[in-house]
Amino acid sequence: MGPVRRFLDRTIVPRSLFGRSLLIVVLPIVLLQILLTIVFYNRHWDTVTRWLATGVAGEVALLAELLEAAPGPEAEARLMDQARRRLDLRLSFSPGERLEQAARTAGIDRGLLAHIDNKIVEAFEEALDRPFLVDLRPVEPERIAVYVELEDGVLRVLSSRKRVTSTTTGILLAWMVGASVVLLLIAIHFMRLQVRPIRRLARAVESFGKGRDPGPFRPQGAAEVRAAARAFNQMRERINRFVAQRTEMLAAVSHDLRTPLTRMKLELELLRDHGDPIVAGLQADVAEMEQLVEDYLAFARGEGRETIEPTPLAPILESMRERAQRSGLAAEVEADPALTLPVRPLAFRRCLANLVDNACRHARWVGISARRDTHHVEIAVEDDGPGIPEAQRERVFQPFVRLDQSRSRATGGVGLGLTIARDIVLGHGGDLTLDRSRKGGLKATVRLPL
Repeated sequence: MGPVRRFLDRTIVPRSLFGRSLLIVVLPIVLLQILLTIVFYNRHWDTVTRWLATGVAGEVALLAELLEAAPGPEAEARLMDQARRRLDLRLSFSPGERLEQAARTAGIDRGLLAHIDNKIVEAFEEALDRPFLVDLRPVEPERIAVYVELEDGVLRVLSSRKRVTSTTTGILLAWMVGASVVLLLIAIHFMRLQVRPIRRLARAVESFGKGRDPGPFRPQGAAEVRAAARAFNQMRERINRFVAQRTEMLAAVSHDLRTPLTRMKLELELLRDHGDPIVAGLQADVAEMEQLVEDYLAFARGEGRETIEPTPLAPILESMRERAQRSGLAAEVEADPALTLPVRPLAFRRCLANLVDNACRHARWVGISARRDTHHVEIAVEDDGPGIPEAQRERVFQPFVRLDQSRSRATGGVGLGLTIARDIVLGHGGDLTLDRSRKGGLKATVRLPL
């Protein structure tokens, strides 16, 4: 990804699908509006305005010449009347007045003019060869005034504004902008309808990823979204079927394995009466095998069919403190008593129990804390034991991995405690990480979504 694209993704391009879809619709409309406006203003409106203003300027120039050539007042009055009736121009004459006086009397400002007003003035400059002023303010409703200096006075001509510029331009622009806004609102409405099923599907996938089965998802929206929804339903059914089959299989395996182990234990009890020294070693091996089978079955069975429900954390953390104290450790708990988390209660208790038991084997102090942020809850189990080297912290999550310097068969455990704990956390859509505690031991942090 180039720097330009990274800059656009971080600053301009929206992150959501709705925002990007809206940008796809809005950007062409805005560019089209700008292009049409530039072309229309610079070409069409300028040209039409110049043509109209040139026609009116020619009529004013002709009337000025005819008035100067009129033989008397009666001819001037007749000419003014004809201009009013035939040309829609209203003429008045101020004898002996100069152009500057007329400008002061009318309050005409010769400051900067707008672009279109300049085009009107330029058209009059080309048609009139005598001093003049154009008052483009609405002197009368929808009329402009033109003052022309003659030899013996000032001629004032009132003309309809629509004769010097196109009055439909504003209406055209209003229709263009208004139609664009209406079409944009319609597009936003339909885009919301299209994005809504995608958001619902995303929420269902997220919920399923957190171990919370949302049930069958009803396909909605476009064909592609419906195809994705059907694929999600098929995936969900396959995963649930696999979990159910694994649970049933493990129940059968548990029964099949426990039966011969039980027979072996009974036979060894009978042999112990004969004083055979090998029996004690065999009994230890059978007990270890039984523990290994139980731990393995617990790991493979995972969270079982337990449902997720809002669970207060305070009683669970308090029971973990008591568990550590029964093992002879000093334990501390720091958490909000009102903190509640959606979990599978038995599986979650087992996860924390594995972490606390792991600390009890190698430490003399255990600290348990919980804190909440916007979307997650973090639960930390710390100890003051030897800890785990940083290079080995990810490896210990593998099944049956034991670190000789910190674990032995004599102290219990077959290398599945942390594996089971992480399996349970991942089943809740969270994560379990290991770090160094504030007392130099191991810190296990469970991060779960709310």
